[in-house]
Amino acid sequence: MDLRHILAATDESDAGREAVRVAHNLRSRASARVTVLRVMAAEATRQLVGTASGVGPDDDARDEPALRHLRRWLEADVLLPSAIQDVELATAAGVPGIEICRFAERVQADLLVLGRKRHSRLMRLLLGDTGDAVARRSRFPSLFVPSGMADIRRLLVALDGSERGMNVLNQACDFARQVGAGLQPITVERTPANEPLELVTNLPLGRSVSLEVRTQAVLKEKGLPTVPLAIRRGEVVDRIVEEAQETEANVLVVGYHRGGPPGVIEAGSIARRLLHASPCAVLTIPL
Repeated sequence: MDLRHILAATDESDAGREAVRVAHNLRSRASARVTVLRVMAAEATRQLVGTASGVGPDDDARDEPALRHLRRWLEADVLLPSAIQDVELATAAGVPGIEICRFAERVQADLLVLGRKRHSRLMRLLLGDTGDAVARRSRFPSLFVPSGMADIRRLLVALDGSERGMNVLNQACDFARQVGAGLQPITVERTPANEPLELVTNLPLGRSVSLEVRTQAVLKEKGLPTVPLAIRRGEVVDRIVEEAQETEANVLVVGYHRGGPPGVIEAGSIARRLLHASPCAVLTIPL
């Protein structure tokens, strides 16, 4: 992951404000450029995209009112006037979960930043979840931030021991190095039924032993401190959430399989459940 272009998608909510602020903060830490995108829901499927720098005379004139509205909102309640000069502005119309990913591919963003919202189970059934839609479609890493997010200082990286999963660690290391954050890898072993307690606590599985060796090699190669792999036992989501709370992690990094149908988060994959249950921001790495 090379943070050269960060795309912050906002809907003018509290979570959207946080996404813009976090993206701007990352801009200064990683020397990246930032584009702030506002997607307005519309029944029309035709894409309406404009940027403050202009994508053509017709496009610029067509979307100028939406861009002016976005700029006024940023000036009024999100960024200092001097900071607004550091970002580019863009608008699009359509389904947010689709248009955000489409725009990211168009501009070849290196990281998407979105706000995290808490939805009830019924609301997710009826309306879907934009965060889940983006995570399932995005070809780029996506950072989902909650309102009132603290500074990014510590990453908790969830690993499953697979080869594809090691890409999660590699990209997490790149992100941590560029933003100046610490990193803690973790894996969770499922507890076999009726296993003696002394074995549960003292004997890691062969998978975890191998993962520890590979993890240390990656950290060393990336020039990061070689902290021990945290090995926990039990239900995966519960143990990772507990670890994030206990270590006061600011960002949980997880691998996220692209594709698949929308649905209730609790019925989905471990990554989808973590995206909703995590007490901190979540950085999804597409698998």
